[in-house]
Amino acid sequence: MGVKTAKTVKTLETRKEQIHQAACRLFHQQGFHGTSVRDIAQEVGILGGSLYTHIVSKDDLLWEIVNAVADRFVDRIQEIAASDLGVMQKLRAAVIAHVEEITRDIDAAAVFAIEWRHLSPRRRKAFTARRNDYEAIFRGMVDQAMRERFIASNDPSSAALFILSALNWVFTWYRHDGRMTPTEVGRMLADFIFDGLKRRTA
Repeated sequence: MGVKTAKTVKTLETRKEQIHQAACRLFHQQGFHGTSVRDIAQEVGILGGSLYTHIVSKDDLLWEIVNAVADRFVDRIQEIAASDLGVMQKLRAAVIAHVEEITRDIDAAAVFAIEWRHLSPRRRKAFTARRNDYEAIFRGMVDQAMRERFIASNDPSSAALFILSALNWVFTWYRHDGRMTPTEVGRMLADFIFDGLKRRTA
């Protein structure tokens, strides 16, 4: 058996990235079930059978994609939650980070938001647990902001759901050639959200 050189490993990694990007595009455009292994291979420019040199199955490919996106979301929010920022600064930073991760790869974000439902039951359960962990961190910051009387809502779960629902569909309208950067969009949405939830006195 030959020894893999650094160049060979790099080539394999690059091909795997190309496959992920192609699968994200096609899953977004055609849906998971509407995309065949042959479609993905054709998009990459290789034969259908050659794709299995790099992946185990289309199901595994979907799992790898949503897991990679989940990793980025979790890493960002854990870093923010562990920081020394005040709670409202943390929430604003979390909103901006969420938007930045969505807009980093629109196709992957769409797959993460919609196509995860086609995971196998076992993997869907694992994915839901990861998503719930992320939402719990976000909800914890909302709850703290509520207790410190920065937010008027008395239901942190509903407030967190409202915020994340407003953010999760950014992939449907954001354009990289638009007039705002991802960070600017995140700041704008944070202003909209927290001005709307700001605690008001009589």
